[in-house]
Amino acid sequence: MNIVPQDTFKSQVSTDQDKSVLSSAVPSLPDTLRQQEGGAVPLSTQLNDRHPLESTLKNWETTQRQRQMEQYRQIFGIAEPMKRTMEMEIVNRTDFNPLSTNGSIHRDILLNKECSIDWEDVYPGTGLQASTMVGDDVHSKIEKQLGI
Repeated sequence: MNIVPQDTFKSQVSTDQDKSVLSSAVPSLPDTLRQQEGGAVPLSTQLNDRHPLESTLKNWETTQRQRQMEQYRQIFGIAEPMKRTMEMEIVNRTDFNPLSTNGSIHRDILLNKECSIDWEDVYPGTGLQASTMVGDDVHSKIEKQLGI
């Protein structure tokens, strides 16, 4: 049972094996415009992330959820974590959103976060994962409009 997520530090960096946004012209070169980092990204930041705690914070909620389900299993048996996992899956698959917001009040209730205000609640879409999806940024829209 993990209380803190495991470290996911990279031991080596490869420019053509990286999962970051790559250029469509030359696959081994990173596309700095789509990364929206403000310039070229040194390999040292890919190797060490930006801060040693960043990898821990990315997996924090997942690890806490797994720990909580393991504790429920030990206390109540297998039925309680199964029920909660099925409820969460139903909420994730449901597209019912009467308020037309990015968040889901049903998901917040199941995660016991209905009374907390996070950064993502105030600024939606700006979580710890700063990577944008390909085709969803300004540069892709301009390329699509110009037919590049």
